[in-house]
Amino acid sequence: MPDFPSKSDDIVVPSVVPISAVAHPLPFPTANFRLRTLCLIGALLPGVGCYFCLFYTFLFQSDKIRNFTSPNCPDVVSRFPPVSYSIGVWQPQKTFWLFILFLHVPARLFFGIYKSRSWYDKMVYVHVRLILVEMLGLIAISIFDIHDQFVLHALAYFVWIASFNFNMLFNTILHHHSGIRQLRKSLDPLFFFKCVLCYAIAYPLSVSTGFTYFIFLFTCNSLFYTLFSLAEYVVVGTNCLFYFLMIWEMNGCKLELYVKR
Repeated sequence: MPDFPSKSDDIVVPSVVPISAVAHPLPFPTANFRLRTLCLIGALLPGVGCYFCLFYTFLFQSDKIRNFTSPNCPDVVSRFPPVSYSIGVWQPQKTFWLFILFLHVPARLFFGIYKSRSWYDKMVYVHVRLILVEMLGLIAISIFDIHDQFVLHALAYFVWIASFNFNMLFNTILHHHSGIRQLRKSLDPLFFFKCVLCYAIAYPLSVSTGFTYFIFLFTCNSLFYTLFSLAEYVVVGTNCLFYFLMIWEMNGCKLELYVKR
């Protein structure tokens, strides 16, 4: 086990590699990205887009809601279809969601591109790659149809939700031990709020989806399918909110992009 820094040690904060470390930096950045823009597009936008698809389904396609049944239990009607139908099967929501994904993915790539010079490099290494895995899982969920490619869709959902839960775990651990909370007192309540999102909301609901869905498959009880769908609805929002909190963690920061030939 690595030795944790004592309270007397210098504060260790994960940081982007400074441009001075580049061999031949350009005099001016090729592009500047404000952190707020990255958070809005890379964290908040998919949640807004997903809830818009759900809202559209419930408001304008009520006939599908009233007659919705799962292929596994065709005789059981559920008034709360899983998110996958609104974003991956029914039109025009599917087209709208793919457009949201087209905007979201480039910004999300930057969430997994940074380096740390602290003692927890291995955890950071895994964390930033799981962020990319989580993004790929979301893309796969959107591409593989829950009707025609159920196994691939279910596997993609598992990859997405598992990587998201590990990312929350690593994020809170790194946040606690980095010392960043000593920089501003306002980061203390933010850290505890992240822990509530992670350990009190996202974890229980994520685990519950596995149980409720399989219980539904064995019993064809619509209650468990409803619980599964409602948990999905909440997890989607929790995912976006958790990453969007970075806008307060790194207040005033911006990303500079340098492109060289």
